[in-house]
Amino acid sequence: MNAKRTAPIAHVEIPGICFIRQPEGTRRCTLSAGHHGDHRHSYSGPLMHGFRAGTSWPRSPGETQAS
Repeated sequence: MNAKRTAPIAHVEIPGICFIRQPEGTRRCTLSAGHHGDHRHSYSGPLMHGFRAGTSWPRSPGETQAS
């Protein structure tokens, strides 16, 4: 089923996930929407004891998912 987009890109949100893009990068925050503190991409970074350490970056004022 094909759905036609009715909202402009700047207004599209993914419910439940923060999804803010890392500045000057391609990673996006994988934490829940409305979280406090730094953003975090849980599936990147070096392996530590068989798990990814993740990557984090600070919040910026006025950011949106479409940024």
